[in-house]
Amino acid sequence: MALEDELSCPVCTELFSDPVLLSCGHSFCRQCINDHWTSSKSRNCPVCRQVSPQEPVSNLTLRNTCETYLKEKNKKKEKDGEHECPLHGEKIKLFCQTDEQTICTMCWEYEHRWHKTQPLEQAVRQRKGKLKTAIRPAENMLMSLRNGAAQDAKISKYNQSQAQRTEKRIREEFNKLQQFLKKEEESRITALNEEEKEKRGKMKRKIRSLSDRLREVEERMKDDDVTFLQNYDSIVNRAKKTLPDSELSPDALIDVQKHLGNLKYQVWEKMKDICPYYPVILNQNAAPPDVSMSNDLTSVTSCIHRQNEHNPLPLHSNHLVLGSVGYSSGVQTWDIEVGNSHQWSLGVCLGSEERSVVQMLNPANGFWGIRRDGDVYRFLNITAAFKLKTNPQVVRVKLEDCYDKKGGCWRNVSFSDATCNSPFAYFHLPAGMELFPFVIPEKRSGPLRIVPAKVTVTIEHVGEERSLPERHRDSPKVQWNVLFLALFFLLVVVCVFVMYHLIY
Repeated sequence: MALEDELSCPVCTELFSDPVLLSCGHSFCRQCINDHWTSSKSRNCPVCRQVSPQEPVSNLTLRNTCETYLKEKNKKKEKDGEHECPLHGEKIKLFCQTDEQTICTMCWEYEHRWHKTQPLEQAVRQRKGKLKTAIRPAENMLMSLRNGAAQDAKISKYNQSQAQRTEKRIREEFNKLQQFLKKEEESRITALNEEEKEKRGKMKRKIRSLSDRLREVEERMKDDDVTFLQNYDSIVNRAKKTLPDSELSPDALIDVQKHLGNLKYQVWEKMKDICPYYPVILNQNAAPPDVSMSNDLTSVTSCIHRQNEHNPLPLHSNHLVLGSVGYSSGVQTWDIEVGNSHQWSLGVCLGSEERSVVQMLNPANGFWGIRRDGDVYRFLNITAAFKLKTNPQVVRVKLEDCYDKKGGCWRNVSFSDATCNSPFAYFHLPAGMELFPFVIPEKRSGPLRIVPAKVTVTIEHVGEERSLPERHRDSPKVQWNVLFLALFFLLVVVCVFVMYHLIY
């Protein structure tokens, strides 16, 4: 215990924790000396009372000594207690392979004599060898990661590049929004200033007109007596016209309501023109390297030159580009502008976890769609071709749930000309599958672009007061009740009429 006393803090009497050395040469726990100085409001040493003007420095030698002492103390505890048999108090020297536990010689003699056993050192050596073999792949992977040769390292590098490009695009998009808001702010302030200028101009013209009339009356008052009296009535009438209005019109003030009323909503409505909503966003991580994708992830074009940094993940061999969101139920519609391109494919497919990168594009492998090849069109599952009278420039894809009278359910994906909403192809699919949109831009073809959807805003007037007859007239329940009563009354009349003729 003498050594432990030497390695104990004089303040807390515990083993030093993060020891620091004062200028006087005494050492304390860092927290202990800070607490002592805070309570005493002076920087004196708790042992010798000497003031320490400098900040205490870490006592690395003492800290290392304390850590070594703790390790040795813990080892001694393990050697003295944990390696002894809890039943017989003897040192554990054997390992029972049958029961997978360490035992002493007394345990072997009484309970494990017929079990398969081996010396403790041999069991440890064998299992350490197996453990090293098991972790060797992880060590090789770690070495590859550090050297930048593993697939994960390539993905990490690609992620850094992606993050930089995405951050740049985010800043560009917000700059556009900020420029729009700045321009809109300046436009509205200009309109306010112009109205104020117009009101000020009207006031100046009114003052100028009033001043001219007063000057005219004053000049007429300087006429000779005869002329003045002869023209007195006209001068009086002229003077009355110079009197200002007793009440100012509200039109003379700034129309604040026009400038501030629903200001944010009006700006938001104008922002819809520069903030389109796309029903489908393409998945850039599923795009092949020889496909160029727009910054807003809504348009793809086949390009000749491969991108400098291509996606390290395995991609489908047919160069399809997936939508970022799958649909498992409900009705979804999206339009794809194909323009005058003569080579393209589009449709829906199963999720990526259910697809192979080398599968053929057909329903058996989870692909449903159509392909244009020149002037003919083909389904992905058959080679037979068909033609259309008018080649659509915008193809509408509609995915919806369908039901029959017997309660059966399936999904239907249809393709139509969005210009006239004329369908020309469809598939029946099993229900319950998550389906992703996909497009395939062929070489020497134009871009395939997702068309933005029309966004409408409905304003609901809350708390609108209506009369009781109006509320009853608009209530579906009341309408059905009235119809039922009318039919019942008609049935009673018919019954009475029939009974009357039967009796008489």
